[in-house]
Amino acid sequence: MEGCHDAGCDPTEIDAEDTLALVGCPNVGKSVVFGELAEQYVDVSNYPGTTVDTTLAEFGDYTLTDTPGVYGISSFSEEERVTRDIVLETDAVINVVDATHLDRDLFLTLQLLDMGIPTVVALNMMDEAEADGIDIDVEALEAALGVPVVTTVAIDGEGFDELRKRVPEATAPEQTAIDEFYDELPEQLEADRPEKTLLVEGDEELPTAFDVGGVMADGGSPALVESGLREEIYSQRRSRVQSIADSVQTVTRTDDSIAERVSDLMINPLTGTPIALALLGLIYYFIGDLVAQRLVDTLEGELLGPHYIPAVESFVAGLLPDVAWLEPLEFLLINDNLGLLTVTVQYVIGTLLPLVVAFYLAISVLEDSGVLPRLAVLTDRGLNRIGLNGRAVVPMIVGVGCVTMAVITTRMVGSKRERTISTALLGLAVPCSAQLGVIMGLMAGLGLIYWFGYLGILLVVLGVVGVFLDRTLPGQSESLVTELPRMRAPRPGNILRKTYNRAKMFLREAIPLFAGTAVVVSVLDYVGGLAAIKDGLRPLTALVGMPADFGQILVLGLIRRDFAAAGMTDMALSSAQVFIGLVVITLFVPCILSMVMILKERDAKSAALMWLGSWVTAFTVGGVLAAAFGVFG
Repeated sequence: MEGCHDAGCDPTEIDAEDTLALVGCPNVGKSVVFGELAEQYVDVSNYPGTTVDTTLAEFGDYTLTDTPGVYGISSFSEEERVTRDIVLETDAVINVVDATHLDRDLFLTLQLLDMGIPTVVALNMMDEAEADGIDIDVEALEAALGVPVVTTVAIDGEGFDELRKRVPEATAPEQTAIDEFYDELPEQLEADRPEKTLLVEGDEELPTAFDVGGVMADGGSPALVESGLREEIYSQRRSRVQSIADSVQTVTRTDDSIAERVSDLMINPLTGTPIALALLGLIYYFIGDLVAQRLVDTLEGELLGPHYIPAVESFVAGLLPDVAWLEPLEFLLINDNLGLLTVTVQYVIGTLLPLVVAFYLAISVLEDSGVLPRLAVLTDRGLNRIGLNGRAVVPMIVGVGCVTMAVITTRMVGSKRERTISTALLGLAVPCSAQLGVIMGLMAGLGLIYWFGYLGILLVVLGVVGVFLDRTLPGQSESLVTELPRMRAPRPGNILRKTYNRAKMFLREAIPLFAGTAVVVSVLDYVGGLAAIKDGLRPLTALVGMPADFGQILVLGLIRRDFAAAGMTDMALSSAQVFIGLVVITLFVPCILSMVMILKERDAKSAALMWLGSWVTAFTVGGVLAAAFGVFG
């Protein structure tokens, strides 16, 4: 069936080969519902032409798509546009509704029904509704909506057998209150009910053009509908929502719970700031210290380095005959910089895998506990000054663990503009933990004043570059608009499932990129490209007051940032040169794996500008410091 989008479509037409979309507002437990229904994850990827994640999975013989959380279907944000396009293509929808927020969530439900989308409502969080003193007459709600309604408690797996049974009953009313507005459209307009609904609501970016009396018109064209009609429709729909909510639920006031009192403390700046600092410190301690340094050091320094790499080198040397024409292949596989079977595998298993798992574990705990949106609210004002909103706090913290991983997390930041700013700042002035550990060791011999000077320079660069990008990039940053979900104890099973699926999908996507990068770097190294880069850097090393050998340090930094910091330990430098060198290698371009990820997440033009900007910033700041210290290479 090519979609059942006509009002009153026969639910028996929905067969097991159709596509289903999971649609709901943010923080309604949609991802948990998806995890319960999904039998096997198929793919996690960006929706075409966007940076918004969508997840596909098998659900029986159905293909189930998890859409971004949205409050309505329109084109106000990238998430709404993605959800709208998926809904227009799908055959039926499972609409997840928070039982504690009927007056909010039913707006999206009624919009789906106005569009004629066959729908089953999963009324989730029934346990929390009961705890809040909310009693819902489910039969009355089903009658008022005209579609199946199934109660669920997703975190406990309750109600899913019934939900699976009722999916084939997905339907939509033959007529709704929006029909009266269709008269505002041209009579000769050829469009289905979903598109007609969005047109009268003034959607300006429908993906389809329509034939209006032989003339093609884009969806949402001012020629099709009168301005102001959207607000009239929305106002009427809100009234319908309130009427339904009032008629099907009874609320008995309960005392504030401990979780609500903790929530109030977290969003109050006086009490929330120290709590947030403690939480951010805990996140850094877990990801940046326990995992990025201690666990990674153990895996790389005690297991893979002394055991795996020598074994692979011996195996390859014994496997390949000692002939000249095989020398390039042997170099590609086991060279010391980024050998495909040695250093690359060591990096993926010893560094990337534990960091990815640790990050997704931490994020899943913060999400499911309700802490993450509160951190965003608390840090929003400060981040606004550099063109970001509160959602960018997580990438900045994760960046201190691993910039490559942090670039991935910029997907949770609002608009493309904000993702560009946060990515640029991460690549420029946020040292990864591996690099930071070596830097702290070198700084220990210089004195506390150098350490504060180093941190001060990085903060000034972050602020100046952030303000510059905020004022020069086109468009406006999105304000932080978020629903604060109930704070609750995370469920270990859900945490582990989300961590496993997210980490698996990320590694499946990232490993081929890293392998390709290793091949390119190895080829450059073999043909003398890295040596040529070192020689070409001589004028720049002199500019920042460093000896010619500092070019080798910068080349190592192109491969891995901690290699550069570690390389400085063997150089005979003055205190001023150590300080200048550490500032330069921090501001210098991120490692090549981070650059590959930046290229993938952003676009070629943005990645090139960020790369060039890092060069300019690093050597400009380094040159100013060299002049101030009176140091010349």
